[in-house]
Amino acid sequence: MSVLLLTVFLSLLLVSLFVALFLAERRRRKFGSSEQDALLPFSDEDQPKEPPPKTSRLHH
Repeated sequence: MSVLLLTVFLSLLLVSLFVALFLAERRRRKFGSSEQDALLPFSDEDQPKEPPPKTSRLHH
């Protein structure tokens, strides 16, 4: 019976550790996902974005 209690105690300890680490990671990354993280090397956030060229349309 003591082995069963020890197993339940360790299981609850691991579950609480997982939940705490999961919530800390979610709070740190702010809705990030592994798919978005994989695309980070392709992002051009450090380069200033140029506005699209203005074209004037003449209506006849």
